[in-house]
Amino acid sequence: MATISIIPPIMKYIRGFIFDVAKKHHGKNSFKSKSLTSFAKWLKMRFKEGRYPLVDQAEIAPIVGETDLRLIHSPADLPRATWIGHATMLVQYRGINFLTDPHLTDHPAPIDCLFPGRLTQPALQHAEMPKIDFIVISHNHYDHLDRRTVNMFGNSVIWYVPLGLKIWFEKQGIHSDKVVELDWWQSHQFSDEVCVTFTPSVHWSKRVPWDTNKSLWGSWSVRIAEFNSWFAGDTAYDEELFMEIGRRTGPYQLSFIPIGAYGPRYFMSSQHVDPARAVLIHKDIKAEKSIAIHWGTFQLTHEPFLEPPELLKEAMNFENLPQNRFVILKIGETLVLEKTETV
Repeated sequence: MATISIIPPIMKYIRGFIFDVAKKHHGKNSFKSKSLTSFAKWLKMRFKEGRYPLVDQAEIAPIVGETDLRLIHSPADLPRATWIGHATMLVQYRGINFLTDPHLTDHPAPIDCLFPGRLTQPALQHAEMPKIDFIVISHNHYDHLDRRTVNMFGNSVIWYVPLGLKIWFEKQGIHSDKVVELDWWQSHQFSDEVCVTFTPSVHWSKRVPWDTNKSLWGSWSVRIAEFNSWFAGDTAYDEELFMEIGRRTGPYQLSFIPIGAYGPRYFMSSQHVDPARAVLIHKDIKAEKSIAIHWGTFQLTHEPFLEPPELLKEAMNFENLPQNRFVILKIGETLVLEKTETV
């Protein structure tokens, strides 16, 4: 008997791919997510928790540093990473410059009044950036995929995006050959020395009411010569999954792991890690050194503004790890790896 397609042909055409139900994370018409949430549950949580904690201006100044533009615009003979803010990292090595989830505008929402604006400004504006070779996007939530920032870079870079997001970029005017769309565990050779691999995470996707989990989410492994780095994007914790990432694409000399947007835990634990679980990810993926991201920029959830780095220090002590293994940078600060750390 002939197999009848369960996906209308027009939907196949719009998305440009077909869900592969042989893969565990593919469903019949959307990707499968372990992050159980809904708008109704979010509204109930917001009503219960009330307003977000107020942020004193005095709390902001100590977490913002001076950006070393001379260093950023010089050749990177050693691997280095600069925290631009939120989940945006500038990574540089051997003539390659790439960004993670760039967000350079004031609001993490489709309508500016829906969420509070930035509390700290990006360490680099678009005009101050070195030439960017490529950008990796973890998923389509507004604090990670910002349309106005995408338009700033446009067709000047290669965009690495999760399966299902290419059509969105094309609608923004990005040429098809500038967008590399990957499924979990798929790799793309950017150049002889650079390999980019899309790895899993525990999250979900949505930009409008009718596109829940129609595009994938994930993390990124980027190898430049002997330097191996990993960007977590947004994720909840799954020991088996992260240990698999460590086995298949690790170990890593440097990783970028979120530590914020976890409160209240009863609601957020299925989609974001807290600092204690961020440390577990650091260990699971076999990272030599990690940088804390996804805090100190937007007040997206209900934990106190400066709590994430304090809890990270406590978690490192609990796991008997040296504090310099999971680094808390100031916004604009650059970490340069020593040569011995890249071997």
